[in-house]
Amino acid sequence: MQIKRRLSLASIYLGGILIILWQSVTAQVIDWSSDEGKSRLVLAEFNQDFFRLAPHFEGQENKVFCGAASMTIIANALRVNGDNAQIPQDPRLVSKEEASYFPKGVSPLFHRYSQATILASSTLTKSQLLGRPKATKFTSELGMQLTEFEALAQSLDFHTSKTHVEANQLPNTDYVAMIKQRLILALQQQKTYVIGNYSRASLKQKGAGHFSPIVAYHRDSDSFLIMDVSNTYQNWVWVDSSALLKAMATTDVERSRGFVIVDEPS
Repeated sequence: MQIKRRLSLASIYLGGILIILWQSVTAQVIDWSSDEGKSRLVLAEFNQDFFRLAPHFEGQENKVFCGAASMTIIANALRVNGDNAQIPQDPRLVSKEEASYFPKGVSPLFHRYSQATILASSTLTKSQLLGRPKATKFTSELGMQLTEFEALAQSLDFHTSKTHVEANQLPNTDYVAMIKQRLILALQQQKTYVIGNYSRASLKQKGAGHFSPIVAYHRDSDSFLIMDVSNTYQNWVWVDSSALLKAMATTDVERSRGFVIVDEPS
């Protein structure tokens, strides 16, 4: 009886440890629509990017378009201003027959970037994002890497600053403080936006590598709000800064992931 009792107590003890560990992991990722999530958004010291990007938000069109969707949101937030004719229209949205019913000389389309037209000036094609071999030694990588995302932003004549978060530097508190400060400063600046590239698996989420805008920082919880573009199955979330940096410090092909800061050149 004593042996059985000890085994039972051991099982309870181990189960309790597992619950605590699970809770500590899940506490690092908080749904933005929860009571805690809403409170953080209201009290966040730096949340202006949330309110500037939310009107332009759109979910990714397919499973590999997280980078294209993130860039579309940022580009529209920076450049949509009335009827900005410099932004290309997306002819996929209305057929020629449907457009013919509109008054002559008037287009039914807005001048807004779409996830198709955002790639028009890029050397990276839709088929390559979907897995077609690229003209590099990495022959069949789905989606895009951090360097390719920066190149996409630059092809649109945006100014960029790229940071790869290095895993071997994370034990260095000065390095972590520097990376966090870089993110926070970008969130403070007017019309400057941050797109994070991180591993979903590191955050215990479904999926692999991912891009999404980072739109707010809450100092008391030391967490960042990710405006996730995979809204088919993932809500926007607050992520503890240490967990986010670890997710960014994961390897993608040859380099670690990280983030890109995008703004209009001065």
